[in-house]
Amino acid sequence: MKFFENLKEYEGMKPGLSRIKKFLKGVGNPQDSLNVVHIAGTNGKGSTAVFISNILITAGYKTALYTSPHLIDITERISIDGKNIPQKIFKDLSKKYFDKAVKCKLSYFEYLTSLAFIYFALQKVAVAVIETGLGGRFDATNVIKKPLVCVITSIAKEHQEVLGNTIEKIAFEKAGIIKKNCDLVCGKLPKKAELIIRNKSNPYFYGKAFSSGNNRAAGVLSQRFDYISKSLNLKNIDISLLGTHQIINASVAVCASELLSKKGFALSKADIKKGLKNSVWSGRFDIRELSINNKNFKLIIDGAHNIEGLDSFFDTFNKLGFANEKKIFIFAVTKGKKYEQMAKKTASFAEKIILPYIKNSRAVNPIDLKNEFSKHISEDKIFVVNSVKESFRMFDCGKVGITIGSLYLVGEVLEIIQKRNTKGA
Repeated sequence: MKFFENLKEYEGMKPGLSRIKKFLKGVGNPQDSLNVVHIAGTNGKGSTAVFISNILITAGYKTALYTSPHLIDITERISIDGKNIPQKIFKDLSKKYFDKAVKCKLSYFEYLTSLAFIYFALQKVAVAVIETGLGGRFDATNVIKKPLVCVITSIAKEHQEVLGNTIEKIAFEKAGIIKKNCDLVCGKLPKKAELIIRNKSNPYFYGKAFSSGNNRAAGVLSQRFDYISKSLNLKNIDISLLGTHQIINASVAVCASELLSKKGFALSKADIKKGLKNSVWSGRFDIRELSINNKNFKLIIDGAHNIEGLDSFFDTFNKLGFANEKKIFIFAVTKGKKYEQMAKKTASFAEKIILPYIKNSRAVNPIDLKNEFSKHISEDKIFVVNSVKESFRMFDCGKVGITIGSLYLVGEVLEIIQKRNTKGA
């Protein structure tokens, strides 16, 4: 654990796969023994990965899942059949390979990715669903040589200092995960991105090779849709993740499952429907009924951390009727995001803006955020507070609150809720 305690996630980031390849070669290239579904994209990677993983688990396959970032504990990133890697095993593996990781000059993410591959290989999983961290071409996960299926969920402008400042450049980086003779499934992409990807493969595009239809609510906290492709019509699929974007993500997962079935995996219609229905992904339009500081209120927790994610959030927010009156927002964001645009969009829905200091060195200073929000909402409605915990003291009983802008903020909120639940408060 020392490696992860001493090194910050975004420190030591350098393009290239030479370091992790050297490390993995020294430990027997565990990634080469894995059957992999490899997922890249600007938004929707985690949700899609969870959907695919749950379908495989439901069908009886021992399934590994690697995602990032974690919300509360680092072990969330590495799981098998829905269970996080045990703390003791994670600590033992971290300690065992620590000196070699230092010698190979691995970054935080490179070492964590390597440990995931080692653990999954030791556990002899049937399939590993692997989410990229950032980009694709030079992402540490891209040491995978022959994935079963590749997925690109979405493409939008983000991390432009690393991936480039145009959709075409970002699409090129994401498309770096595509391997020869590997099936590729894509979500709803901009036309400019589609052109780049078509030059590298013959993909299955959402809206062309497959689609969703008859989208409707299936209760207060779930939605239902039909899946349509040339080889499969699947009606009345239920998912608990809300928003049109999640229907697209689930459809991508069904298409990937179709392709896995053609490769010999026994995935029935019932497995697909049950796997999707049972999929849960915290911090994605996650609605909680809370009682804190003797106040009862509803909290919507969402990790939307870029413009595309925010657009999807507010689209769902509107469709579910939450935008009928102004709401209280807790907002935080990390550096490198277009927080000026994010603030403008958020302010239009806000009765009150609470800006806490969060426990992340990459967070934008709340004072700077206040200056930005004050361009769009009266300054007496903007409050800078010392912590996320303090934010809850400003909530009104019976109101609806929203936390948005950063997955790190989501993590702190969920940790507070978890501690209260553990104490029975």
